[in-house]
Amino acid sequence: MSYDEVNNTWKNREDYVWDSGPITIITTLFDGRMTSVPHSVGIYDEIWVDKLYRGIERNYTKPFKFICLTDKNYKFTEPIIQERLSMSVDNYGWLCLIDMYRPELCSSRRFTIGLDTILTGTLDEILAHDTKIGLCTDPFTPQWVCNAVTIADPEFCSEYWDLWSDKKKEMLAESRFFGAPSEMAVLRQYYNDVERLDVTFPGQILSYKANVVGVGKQNYMHPTQLQLDGSSIVYFHGDPKPNTITHQKWVQENWV
Repeated sequence: MSYDEVNNTWKNREDYVWDSGPITIITTLFDGRMTSVPHSVGIYDEIWVDKLYRGIERNYTKPFKFICLTDKNYKFTEPIIQERLSMSVDNYGWLCLIDMYRPELCSSRRFTIGLDTILTGTLDEILAHDTKIGLCTDPFTPQWVCNAVTIADPEFCSEYWDLWSDKKKEMLAESRFFGAPSEMAVLRQYYNDVERLDVTFPGQILSYKANVVGVGKQNYMHPTQLQLDGSSIVYFHGDPKPNTITHQKWVQENWV
């Protein structure tokens, strides 16, 4: 089913028509209480999705579609399209994020992004980038990619979905991160040598812990120096999350 925010009704998927026009922004919101990977337990809710939408809207000058993949019905303030996850979070854990590349979601290029991300500057150049698949460098283990944000075209999405469909059992057993099934582990196994967006756009895509606060500094709550000039995207991983550093002026200005 697909949720129509205008008429407040759910429509059959076959009645929802996608075109190949504006880029599609895709994020996810799910509960995760029954999993070993509590993606949103006690942290994420509709407010985070609305803030992410507004961050895109403030920093991107062109039309876009915004899809949030969900495990149940949510009510958003912004014009966000809800699509149900095609797999159970309880059964698949982080592997359910492969759904962000499900071909039927859209026929345009797509930009995937986590809810724990703050948008701080123009996105026009990044979202105009045409690539089959672009990932990011893991800031602490740079020999590996990470999925902080990604850009993918329809060809990649079809290829990736076919790979997933053929190798579900192997991925569930072998593609793990900190012991749990992980979509990022799949990307590292099969796509570690692809374009890295943080290299293509130096200084624009930052890890809060590694780039803003600085590697090796343990007091993430009170950074001594912010390296935000020229940035567009600041992503968080692990602790802290944006909601724990709202005393910082740049968070107050950009995470609204």
